[in-house]
Amino acid sequence: MPPEPQRRTNRPDRPAWVVAEYERIGREREQASREADRVYRRELLRVCLEILVWTVVGCVIAAFAFHVRDRDTGLIFLYGGMLVNVGGVLTSCLLAYHRGQERGDW
Repeated sequence: MPPEPQRRTNRPDRPAWVVAEYERIGREREQASREADRVYRRELLRVCLEILVWTVVGCVIAAFAFHVRDRDTGLIFLYGGMLVNVGGVLTSCLLAYHRGQERGDW
């Protein structure tokens, strides 16, 4: 059987000020991590809502294609709705990428 891994314990040979400094650094990193996670979740929710709004707007425009009597007007509404949907989703994704670059995400 392999030996059990040794548990980490506080080393008694470290001065108290070193232990206090490590704990302070740990608290600062934990707080920064929570803030970064909060910003990431907020941005993800924003992009998802933007995509949803553009999709709904595009579907509403495309739905008018089924309420007109002229074939050409219907095709204009249909392709216009598709264009608004795809263009809006693409714009939302590109703007989210740009905001991520400004924040330093990648």
